[in-house]
Amino acid sequence: PARPRVQRWRVGIQRQLGTDMVAEVAYTGSSADRMPVSVRRDPLPETYWATGQVRNDALATNLNANVTNPFQISAFASMRQSDPVLYQQMSTLSFFTSQTIRRNQLLRQFPQMNGLYQANFPGGKLYSNALELQFTRRFSGGFNLNLVYTETRAYQNTFIADEFALPSEYLPTQNARPHRLTGTGIFEVPFGKGRHFWENGPLSWVFGGWQVSATYEWQPGSLLQWPNLFYYGDPKNYVQDIRVGSPSINQWFNTAKFERQPSKAPASFHRRVFPYVIEGLRGPGMDMWQSNIIREFRLREGVTLEFRVDALNLANHSQFTNPNTTPTSTNFGRLTALWGESIQRSYQIQARVRF
Repeated sequence: PARPRVQRWRVGIQRQLGTDMVAEVAYTGSSADRMPVSVRRDPLPETYWATGQVRNDALATNLNANVTNPFQISAFASMRQSDPVLYQQMSTLSFFTSQTIRRNQLLRQFPQMNGLYQANFPGGKLYSNALELQFTRRFSGGFNLNLVYTETRAYQNTFIADEFALPSEYLPTQNARPHRLTGTGIFEVPFGKGRHFWENGPLSWVFGGWQVSATYEWQPGSLLQWPNLFYYGDPKNYVQDIRVGSPSINQWFNTAKFERQPSKAPASFHRRVFPYVIEGLRGPGMDMWQSNIIREFRLREGVTLEFRVDALNLANHSQFTNPNTTPTSTNFGRLTALWGESIQRSYQIQARVRF
């Protein structure tokens, strides 16, 4: 297969502000094609698939019905003499020994394969554009700060909505977030030896030499991924109808206009009638503070004790996975699990001797 191709570019402008501050504005972009996708090579032709917002049980029953197997081994009796080795092999395979076969399998190319896919088909495309804003204050006077904000628009054409089709629509990608803000800072408490106040004496021993640092990360959550389902709201206002003003663990989005009854949900062989992802409908985002405080104590010449306390997830913000998006589930619209790496607020206390 043809290998993927990608082009990337970046243009930026920096401006120094004073003696120890720098601001930067940059634009980055990328474009890729020949992205690998998995394509079914024995699809059921489009003409046999149901459409619309009503379950079609008759069609599903008809296509899943068993009919006489035209490939039954008895149809190849002449091969017993002409090619006994092949005939013997065929007689061990259920495809040739079964008396019946499902109708939908007979309507496919290569029915003997029972699912034929081409991996790494070079039919996908992707593009992205991003604005980057960065402010840096170099370490000076016991303080430094670094802030970065990125606004990204990234779309990929790799999703196959129905097995008989190829990728045909650009959708927002899960590999980027529309907004991301990060910050890091270090502050040296201005007390103690070599600093502005209390260079000597008891107050210096108590309050001197401390250093406080912190990091912050914020970004929206990943896109909600939807199965094929029936939705009875306005297809031009998915976001307004489905999103709620104050999402909670028990109701992350509005579930009122979805078909919830399993007996009325799309049956087999119903082409997709609801989008796979919708920009604006996302799961829980990241809002994370980490911080630490450090002090070094000189025990004697060449020997230093470092004392450190780390506060992880300082705001105790739980990172949930996306809500359940299966309408027939009792947990539909609810947050039910945490990310595997998610941690509750915790503290680490460390002491280290350097010599």
